[in-house]
Amino acid sequence: MCGLTGFFRPGDPDPPPEAERRALVRMNNAIIHRGPDEDGTWFGPGVGLAARRLSIIDIDGSQQPRCSPSGRTVCVFNGEIYNFRELRQELEQLGHTFRTAGDTELLPIGYEEWGINGLLGRLNGMFAFVLFDADSRDLYIARDRMGIKPIYIGHFGTTWLFGSELKSLLEHPTFQRDVDPVSLSRYLISEYVAAPRSIYRNVEKLRPGHYLHIDAKGVERRERYWQLRWGAGQADWAYPELPLPRPGDESAAAWVPVLLQGLREAIRLRLVAEVPIGALLSGGVDSSSVSALMAEMVPDLRTFSIAFEEQSFDERQYSQAVARHIHSKHHARVLEPSRIRALLEDVLGFLDEPLADASILPTHFLSRTVKEQGVTVVLSGDGADELFAGYPTYLAHRAARAALALPAGGQLLASMAKLSNLLPSSYENLSADYITRRFLQGASLPTARRHASWMGAFLEPELLKLLNPDVLASLAGSSPWQDIDDRFREGQAAGARGLEQLLHLDAETYLSDDILVKVDRASMATSLEVRTPFLDHRLVELASRMPAALKLRGRRGKYVLKQAIGPHLPQGITKRRKKGFGMPVAHWLRGPMRDLLLDTLSAGAAGSSGWFCQSAVDQLINDHLSGRLDRRKPLWTLLMFRWWEQGSFGPGAGQT
Repeated sequence: MCGLTGFFRPGDPDPPPEAERRALVRMNNAIIHRGPDEDGTWFGPGVGLAARRLSIIDIDGSQQPRCSPSGRTVCVFNGEIYNFRELRQELEQLGHTFRTAGDTELLPIGYEEWGINGLLGRLNGMFAFVLFDADSRDLYIARDRMGIKPIYIGHFGTTWLFGSELKSLLEHPTFQRDVDPVSLSRYLISEYVAAPRSIYRNVEKLRPGHYLHIDAKGVERRERYWQLRWGAGQADWAYPELPLPRPGDESAAAWVPVLLQGLREAIRLRLVAEVPIGALLSGGVDSSSVSALMAEMVPDLRTFSIAFEEQSFDERQYSQAVARHIHSKHHARVLEPSRIRALLEDVLGFLDEPLADASILPTHFLSRTVKEQGVTVVLSGDGADELFAGYPTYLAHRAARAALALPAGGQLLASMAKLSNLLPSSYENLSADYITRRFLQGASLPTARRHASWMGAFLEPELLKLLNPDVLASLAGSSPWQDIDDRFREGQAAGARGLEQLLHLDAETYLSDDILVKVDRASMATSLEVRTPFLDHRLVELASRMPAALKLRGRRGKYVLKQAIGPHLPQGITKRRKKGFGMPVAHWLRGPMRDLLLDTLSAGAAGSSGWFCQSAVDQLINDHLSGRLDRRKPLWTLLMFRWWEQGSFGPGAGQT
């Protein structure tokens, strides 16, 4: 696990000047948390590559940047290739020799043997890497299939910049801190900036399953080498000794052995490490599934969780029950409200792009706890909700469709939405009044937008009140829903139908642009590597073949996963209500964070950057502090943007 960065100027025959070499060192130092063990740089005509290394495999070797034995190709790499030993053996049989025992060297050698598409098609892992072909002067930037590892790419004049995190690009003298208002509008809708956009103009996040090719003349081409597809026969099954059920077979008994086989193999591959390894265990079905099967393979497994003092958010009884059942050495730690201010300052110190998912705070707190216990690698349950329909929103669509089918159903929903504002606000986690309001505010929207609205912060009419007129004028012709609409249509083109369309949408947006970003930044800030077995691409392809009725059966989400893992867990774990990794934000904004809220968003603060109408912001604050309405999501979304904007990664910090 590492961090990478660099620059590329096609057609430039000269070595980078000394000032730019020093800039690359600063770019690399900006991501030292991703790799505190080693660092390295490599320079060629018009190109500079740098890497930070967190040593996990081949600790004494595999330094980066890594050149092929021929000297033709140089590579910087972030992530893990889990099948590197099998691919290495294949290359050795073809006559190639290796000088290290790790996975990084596989990339330049594999590229020279198979080409970029042949290499990417063989990799099983989480990765972002940059390959430079010194003979042809081609540069390739690639990202893993599910977007587990990040990569930013900036284009300023004749120079391309790239890095594992945006903060590394900020250190190059060509970078321009120009906030993109379209990205801001989409952030306010979704609580994150979806790829391929970033919060800054001229900077993109490479989409999952894609690579960018920049040739010697500066011509760039983006290619998709893998796509999530739906329905029987979409991909080769990896385990021929365990045949797949017949297409259309909706029997859980037929699919359970196959699912367990795929998940066990995904976990086994992710146990390769020369450092201590553990598991994140919240007590939910997903993390419990991984921990239980992992405990069969890892003696004295160490598991980790955090707890809250607020009872409606606390899951410690479930994580402790699972830990006892699987005989893991469990470590739990309470996140008290008194820690939040300092924890928030830590998060704002590394979060270089706005992200309004408040669970990044407990995720970072948990990551720090794990690292303090001497563990460098953990496995998590991320991805299962998107594969097996774990979110309650999937079920809510049925109610919305039924209501819209009634005579004047849309008007009925609109009237109910207004009446729901009269309900008293409880501020508890997933309380009845909160769920009712969230459901009604988006129920009458088209399917994709309805789904996104239940997860996001603002609706389009609210943006019209929030954003200043000049900002709205700059958005003419742009829809804040564009990313959502595009990904939804892509799912349809990939064979998704019904429930699968929503699963595809979440996998391509919420999972890759929120959940995985949150986990990557929160964990890597502490130099902790998180591996995600559910996102093994073979397991993802298996899940995409399963009939939808095996995922959402009646009112039971993740039906087939619960049937598979139930015998391995304590009684009741698979039947408990889903909570998610939430934060008591609504309480804290009225309590320990009240002054911080007012200092950041009250008059003289929120409008100072020119983005927002102060009257609209004041209304949100008054609604929440008075107890009239729960405005946790829009307020937190505004807070995270303002804190980012005012911080060292925001636009003002780059001005002199």
